[in-house]
Amino acid sequence: MMEEVRIGRHMDQLKKRREQLVMTLQHIGREQEQVEQNTDWLDQAAYESRANLLDRLNGWYIEEMHKIDKALNRIRQNQYGLCVGCHSPIGADRLEISPEAEFCGSCQGIREQLEER
Repeated sequence: MMEEVRIGRHMDQLKKRREQLVMTLQHIGREQEQVEQNTDWLDQAAYESRANLLDRLNGWYIEEMHKIDKALNRIRQNQYGLCVGCHSPIGADRLEISPEAEFCGSCQGIREQLEER
């Protein structure tokens, strides 16, 4: 019972964060349109800097939304809280901090080491 309450709370957190991301991405989209439509840029470097920043932000938020969608799918499939790598339970403290986590601390550490290479 307590597990269901915790998963329900995480699901609510994930859905709320996803709504925030949708609004943020809409805002970034409007900003990108304004940057494209504005012909009064003083120099090309300022334009490119702004456009690149908005593109990077857009990418980060889309990536976060994909992680949230994957977590919501794991909840629906009763796989939430299990590491995608080793199938061990993900620590409750880890899920409290990062409810979209798909790997236990050990597997995440290995992934980060491999990414650094």
